[in-house]
Amino acid sequence: MSLATLDRPSDPGERPGEGNDGVFVVLEGIDGAGTTTQADLLARYLRGKKRLVHVTREPSGGPVGSLLRLILTRRVTLPSAAHAETMALLFAADRLDHVESEVLPLLREGYVVISDRFDLSSILYQAVTAGVEPTAASDLVAWIRTLNRHARRPDVTVVVDVDPAVAEARRRARGGSAELFEDLEIQARLAMAYRRAEEVVPGDRLVHVDGNASPDDVHRAIVSALRPVVEPRS
Repeated sequence: MSLATLDRPSDPGERPGEGNDGVFVVLEGIDGAGTTTQADLLARYLRGKKRLVHVTREPSGGPVGSLLRLILTRRVTLPSAAHAETMALLFAADRLDHVESEVLPLLREGYVVISDRFDLSSILYQAVTAGVEPTAASDLVAWIRTLNRHARRPDVTVVVDVDPAVAEARRRARGGSAELFEDLEIQARLAMAYRRAEEVVPGDRLVHVDGNASPDDVHRAIVSALRPVVEPRS
């Protein structure tokens, strides 16, 4: 487990903690990393500590997010040309709507808002599927970051690092049709990119935890890492 720099972006429009008493936590990882399970476990733990908690996700339940879920489940198909760019635009539009309509109002009320994915997913997934190294200086990565420049930065992002083979076994166990990006080669490249996530979102506060362990062990590692940030102050 490692905790990255605590520095914040210099743009006051993106600085966490301004104008609210809540905490914005993001969980990230490849498909099958267990972020959804860990978001629910973390919420249950924090409610036991008498904190107001709201769990959300991306794509969101809003209008653009609903379209994205249809695309991810292959019920809607996009043209292959400029696929990564189109997805990046849709995710950015959904994110701004998600933040303004759901995340920020609850943060102002003092909630811990736990989001299953945020803009780190957009950068990594769109770069990898376009054949671009996410940590390299590329026009695509710079453009996606620009698209998301007005999104409120998380107070902390937890990256659940998991072996791609372990994640694939979990996806098979849960059943259902494979989603758009659930290809083993893509997921392996994404896993490598997530391990270098600090280079993709410089200035953000990141925590890495080992996601190969049991859900309870991963949960304990997340709680230990986040305790100074999310538990009520005495």
